[in-house]
Formats: sequence, structure tokens, C-alpha cells
Amino acid sequence: MAKKYLLALLLGLGGCATHPPSRLVVAAGYCDPPLPYRYNPAFDPKADFEAALTPALLARYPRRTLRTANAVGLLPALDELLALQAAARRQPGPATELAVLRQRQLITDQVALVSSTVASLAAELDCEGERADQVAGYLNNLDDRRTQRLNVFSIGVGAASGIGTTVIENKGGQYAFGIGGGLLAAGLGLLTLRAQGHTVEFGHPRNLLADVWAEKPTSEAFPPSVWYLLTQPAFSNGGQTSIAHNTRQRWQHYGQLAKPASDKGQKLARLLFGPGGQYSADELTVRANMLNELQSAVRLLNQELQGLLLVLHEQ
Repeated sequence: MAKKYLLALLLGLGGCATHPPSRLVVAAGYCDPPLPYRYNPAFDPKADFEAALTPALLARYPRRTLRTANAVGLLPALDELLALQAAARRQPGPATELAVLRQRQLITDQVALVSSTVASLAAELDCEGERADQVAGYLNNLDDRRTQRLNVFSIGVGAASGIGTTVIENKGGQYAFGIGGGLLAAGLGLLTLRAQGHTVEFGHPRNLLADVWAEKPTSEAFPPSVWYLLTQPAFSNGGQTSIAHNTRQRWQHYGQLAKPASDKGQKLARLLFGPGGQYSADELTVRANMLNELQSAVRLLNQELQGLLLVLHEQ
């Protein structure tokens, strides 16, 4: 009788512990821009940077400044500014001076717009990273509570088994309690080790990680100026490979996607760089870390814009 009771208890606890949780869903779009942004194509970077340079520009500005100006879409505007300044020197007066001031204002406004674009994109990455991190913490709490319950059950079974073998005088009953209790405690321990963690349906149709991983020549998710800064090798400190490429390499080097060619790596890549799916806490933590690293790379682009403004201010 005692053996049957213990077996029924073990099956009942196992069923409760392994019963799949209700499906959790996290809505997407919380961090997306509220409106689609439209950028003036007149300020798109020139694909052929060298061909866009003029002798006047090369004589006046450092090449690094000109490359940043191309990212912002200002090479024609700077050329026009130099022409207006030359005209003002030939014919000084209010009209020519006002024309120079207007051109300077146009250039400054465009740099400010791109700087604001960088800040907006960094804010979106920060929001997405916090969203993934928050849900990962929620899933970890669910997993911890389940593990705690199983540990409490295991302790209770051990205590009940010890008491049962003491108070029962019949040797058959003592053996039943001792062996059955040990089996039950072992079963609970296995459930603790093998229990599948909670997952959540986590969507991200607008996925800023995808184009960086694919190293696409153009991007629909990133503004043209920001994508140019991220993908041109000249803007990285080494100058050999782009910021986007270096970011992708760090994702692999530091373990987020250490073996992308493996079956596990390909499955994780489809999840991270697709529209979303069922995430575990660990997978959400990986996504949050990748978003935070990309956010840092985007924020650093403001250093290039500041350098451009300083040179323009000195001229």
C-alpha cells in the first residue's frame, strides 16, 4: 500500500512540475519610431567619394573631415560655401555676407539633424535592449520559483521518509518508505536538472541587428548617413574594416554567436535576426547584450560629427 502511495505521489509531483506553462506573449513595436522618417535624398552620401571631391575642398579641409561631410551629405553644400566666401571677399557687402551666413546655417542644421538621428537610433537600441533584458529577468524569476518549489518538495520527501522509517514498526513498511522516499527525492532532483525553462513569444519585426549581421551594402532599417558611417572602414579606429564588421566579429568572439555555422548557431541566428519567436531567458540575454553593444557603436558616431563641427567652426 505504501509503495503504491509513494508511486502515485511521485507521478503527481512530476506531472505538476513538467506541465507546460501557459503561452507567454510580449507585444512588439514598443520601441519602434512612432512615424516613418523620411530623409531628403539630396543629402544622401555620394557612392563615389573620391569623384565627389573638388580641388577647392581638398585645399580647404582634411580628408577625414570631407569623408564625414560626405556621410552627412554636405560635400556639395561645402563646395557652395567656399564659392560664396570667395564671392564675399571679391565683393564685400551685406548681400554676400548674408548668403554665406545662410549657407553656414544650412550646413549646421544638417549636421544637427544627423546628430539627432544618431541619438534617436541609439535610444531605440537602448529601449530594445532593456525590453529584452526585462523579459529575461521575468523568465528567470519563473524558473527560479519552480526550482525552489522542487527543492522544497525534495526536502519534505526526505524528511517524511526519515520519519516514516522511524515510526513504522513493520520492516516491509520501513523498506517501502526508505526506498520509495529515496526514489522520489532522486526523481525531484532529476526534474530540477532537466526541467525545461520557461519561454516567451518575443517579436521584433523591425530588427536592427539583422542588417549588421548580414553586412548589407544598403539598409532599409538604418538612415543612409548612419549606415554609411557604420559600414565604411575609414570610420573605424583601425581603418581596415568597418564598425559594423567589427561589431559582428565581437558578437562571435565573445560568445553570443561563437559557432554560427553549427546547427545550434544557425537556429539562434534565425531567431535573433528574424522577426522573432520563442525565446528563453538565456536567448533574450544574448539579444540584449548584442543590442547594447550596437547601441554603443552608434553613439560613438557622434564623435565624427563633433569633429566635423569643430573643423567647420574653425574655418
